[in-house]
Amino acid sequence: MDEVMFLRGEFGELLKAAAADPGVCWLPLRHHSPACAAMALEQLQRRQPQAVLIEAPGSFIRHLSLLQRDTVVPPIAIYQSGSYYPLAENSPEWQALRWATAQGIEVIFIDLDEKAQEGGVSNRWSDSRFLSSDYSRRLQQQLGCRDADELWQRLFEQQNFASAESFFTQVLLFCAASRACFGTDSLEEMGDLARETQMRAHIKAARRRYERVAVLTGGFHTPALINFADEAEAIVVDDTQDSFVIRFSDALLDARKGYSAGMPYPAFCRWQFQQRQLNADDWLLYLLEQMPQLPLIYKKNCFEHLQALCSLRGLARPGSYDLLDSLGSCLIKQQLSASTLEPWQKVLSGDALGQLPADQPSLPLVEEVLALCRKARLQTDKPGRCHFDLYAMTDKHIERRRLLCRLLFVGSGFARPQNGMPVIRQLKFNHRHEHWNYHWTPAVEVALAEKSSLGLRLELVVKRRLSELPQEDLQQLVEKLVLALHLGMPEELSAHAIAQQISQCSDIQQLANSFMTLLAAAHHPLFADIELLAYQKALWHQVGFHLPAINRLSDQEAVKLLLDLQSVAVLHQDELESPWRDRLRWLTSHNAHRPVLYFVLQALAIELDKLDPAPLLQQLQLQNDPFPVIEALLKVVPHWLRQDHGLLPMLNHWLSELSEAQFIDKLPAMRGLFCALDAREVDELCRRLLQLNQWDNGLNWLQYGISEQDFQQGLALERQLRIDLEQQGLSQWMSN
Repeated sequence: MDEVMFLRGEFGELLKAAAADPGVCWLPLRHHSPACAAMALEQLQRRQPQAVLIEAPGSFIRHLSLLQRDTVVPPIAIYQSGSYYPLAENSPEWQALRWATAQGIEVIFIDLDEKAQEGGVSNRWSDSRFLSSDYSRRLQQQLGCRDADELWQRLFEQQNFASAESFFTQVLLFCAASRACFGTDSLEEMGDLARETQMRAHIKAARRRYERVAVLTGGFHTPALINFADEAEAIVVDDTQDSFVIRFSDALLDARKGYSAGMPYPAFCRWQFQQRQLNADDWLLYLLEQMPQLPLIYKKNCFEHLQALCSLRGLARPGSYDLLDSLGSCLIKQQLSASTLEPWQKVLSGDALGQLPADQPSLPLVEEVLALCRKARLQTDKPGRCHFDLYAMTDKHIERRRLLCRLLFVGSGFARPQNGMPVIRQLKFNHRHEHWNYHWTPAVEVALAEKSSLGLRLELVVKRRLSELPQEDLQQLVEKLVLALHLGMPEELSAHAIAQQISQCSDIQQLANSFMTLLAAAHHPLFADIELLAYQKALWHQVGFHLPAINRLSDQEAVKLLLDLQSVAVLHQDELESPWRDRLRWLTSHNAHRPVLYFVLQALAIELDKLDPAPLLQQLQLQNDPFPVIEALLKVVPHWLRQDHGLLPMLNHWLSELSEAQFIDKLPAMRGLFCALDAREVDELCRRLLQLNQWDNGLNWLQYGISEQDFQQGLALERQLRIDLEQQGLSQWMSN
């Protein structure tokens, strides 16, 4: 109780201090609040200040003349150093700025520039702190609100106030109570104290020059600004050219999509400001008119439901939460799915895009990229995402893809393939179709402007970024070459440097990977006109020369490498099969190998010459532990499993000799061996096992007549097995 009485006293003193100087009109606000915008206009008209002070970085004043032009249509934003300062039609700052312009009075931006603030704080105009304070959370619980935005709407957007002055008094008290939940350390860490020092200095200077001033700041800061008389001079920051005025959009303004200083449903907020003079019923009718797709009977039901809901909740007019609640109730009542609300949420969110004067100089790089997009027939004027499917490898499609790759590579945020960045860093023989999404947004313009420090043309930016990539070894250099192919700039890599790296590399893994990569590029239709044959020949020669080094690799790595090389040799038999056969023979006769590698090399040679594998399998029977070899052979020559005197009898005999503990130990690996077989192959395997073991009963591995209940029980059993295996440290059993 003592604490409550203390706070009451503090807030009483705050109100007295705010009223002590009649020459200062305090306008504490929430950014983008329609009620704050409307009430600010009312107060400005009543108090007639001689200057309007706005919470915005001082360096933004260089954009004031542009912001005052009639051809500027919000939403727009000023961008600087990774931060946006958006202005919507329902933003109090925008309405105050336009009012001051119409009255011919001075506008002063009083916030501290980010460069003058130590540490730089992201989202410094966020309203999240005063909305998420303990005070706000307790009010949400007390009033039954779902979140802080619904609380704000009920307290300020959906109530009638006796005057604008009484409205701002309530906003000031709400924000002061929220601010009281944060200590000095927190305020300093977030940069509030330094910014408020700058604001107080500007207010003091303006008050000396003018008899009447209006101060528009976030309500969280206003309590700290009222006692400005003893403040020192404001920090003067050199005029900087690193901020840009850009178009903004409803999608970027929406708090539901991550904008921490925004409010939910930007279009709805705009309507709230534009139609604030309407009475409750007319406002309700206006909202329903914005939904022409909603059938008339639903509109009638929703109208009646909303009237009753507002009466029940004690609200003067419906907000977005109430409208959606009523729509949901009425639609569900008509036996429609609740997901039917999604189109109406989209309507409330809006798709407006701001406009800037046609004679406004474009941001660096932006105009050129827009021209390139138009030439490639990529749409940049649609509010939503666009799509591009690459099927035909025509010159126009390749040119369009190349532009998308360049914009993806420089990090513009404009385009993204369905499979992400690997599309322009990897190549697959069987991957010829691509699906791209692209969307021109204000954020794209900002990203391009930031990249302009690397060059004033997209081609120069791409070359600069490409030159910064490492090329310390052969694999990095080849990956960089493939990337350059995607970007349409193979000439950016020195042919001499590539040839030198190939000749100097002795890493068999790098050589093989590089060869496979360039082979995929050479046979991809995207790069049909690029000459890569010389690199392929040099790499193939080096791979063959350093092939004995496979003994340094693990069995798994060596088997994969050999299998890849054999596949390539068979695929290009006219050129590569004969030298590959010779190299295998030389390797098996001149080098000692581990058992797995020895048998794999022999199996590959047998496959090339189409010989009988029986002699090799007889050698395998002499191994003390043949399973690692069998496991490798099933990856290299899986069809040997189907031969009458092949791997299956040997595997069957070896398993029969194992103890139960040994069998359980091998079970996960066995599962991995056979999981790649299809149903027909498994059925044939079961038939042959019956014959080999002379079993009387069949192996009924196929289940018939499975009910949904059986299926659900099976899923539950699988989940429980996973839990049990993890608890027993047997997670590897599930790895395949």
